[in-house]
Amino acid sequence: MELDLTVTKLTRVKDITIPDIFNRRIKTGIKTIDALFDEGILPGSAATLTAKAGCGKTTFMLQLLEGLSKNGYKVGYFSGEESIYQLAYTATRVNAKEVPIANLTDIDDISEQMKELDVVIIDSFQALTTKTKMNSRQLEKYAVQHLTQVAKATECSVMFIMHLTKSGDLKGGTIVPHTVDANLKIDRVADVDDDGARVIYFEKNRFGPLNELECIIGRNGYDFDAKVIREEDEPVKAKSKAQRKLDDHNRLIGHMRENGSITIPTAAKLVDNNVSRAYSLLRELVTLDQAEKHGRGQGGYWTAAEADWHANERNETTVLRFAAESTK
Repeated sequence: MELDLTVTKLTRVKDITIPDIFNRRIKTGIKTIDALFDEGILPGSAATLTAKAGCGKTTFMLQLLEGLSKNGYKVGYFSGEESIYQLAYTATRVNAKEVPIANLTDIDDISEQMKELDVVIIDSFQALTTKTKMNSRQLEKYAVQHLTQVAKATECSVMFIMHLTKSGDLKGGTIVPHTVDANLKIDRVADVDDDGARVIYFEKNRFGPLNELECIIGRNGYDFDAKVIREEDEPVKAKSKAQRKLDDHNRLIGHMRENGSITIPTAAKLVDNNVSRAYSLLRELVTLDQAEKHGRGQGGYWTAAEADWHANERNETTVLRFAAESTK
């Protein structure tokens, strides 16, 4: 993908022929991942992937390449962080056995390999080397500029895994994220209890929207189709018998406090028009010293006990325990 970025003459958009490459995408065959990349990776593009240690950068890249390999693309994973044996162990665990891997860090050697490949992963950018003597700043600039140029010339997409400092900042300068076409990031999902919940998202994307994907990672890798469950998504559990009884107790006591007293017909209306349940609940309140009975027969009524006006958490706990025991 040779993009002529030196043209300075103003040209009407309708007179510009858009290269066909912008309409072609490299697809993994994993629907959610292809959607994340706006229906696939643009050939010849360059991107970074950053995340804190343990978030699953290597796993994500291995599964990405596995999907591409199964879809007929030529891929390569070049590691300067782990030996091929360590990497092969991880790849086997996440069932990414079709991915070609190598311990290769030399920029020029990788460039040669890219001529025959469709997508390469470099793990990590900070591990890149060159035979030419350079200081760290020169090496950083040469690496990103040269490899992105090779990517465009060969239509081989390149993705750099980047290291972060302990404070979460990118190691090195800002030339790499500014030079590449897209910056991808993986974070833990903060508002859920699941330690495996991840969000994969774009912070920058020149060739597509800033999509994001929530998924779950486990020992066998990412489940890109798994839904991250939040507390508000969980089904509401039915109340226990003890809790329902406590609610009824509180409903009757509340009526007594507001109206001074309660009779059986009124109590029955408050508990689904169940007269026998109303009698039973009022007897329990008397036993708990939460209510007092006055009179007998049809003229009988109940009032909140004097101590109940100062009911505290201890009283509620006692009622709940009594309710639980009486439902056995």
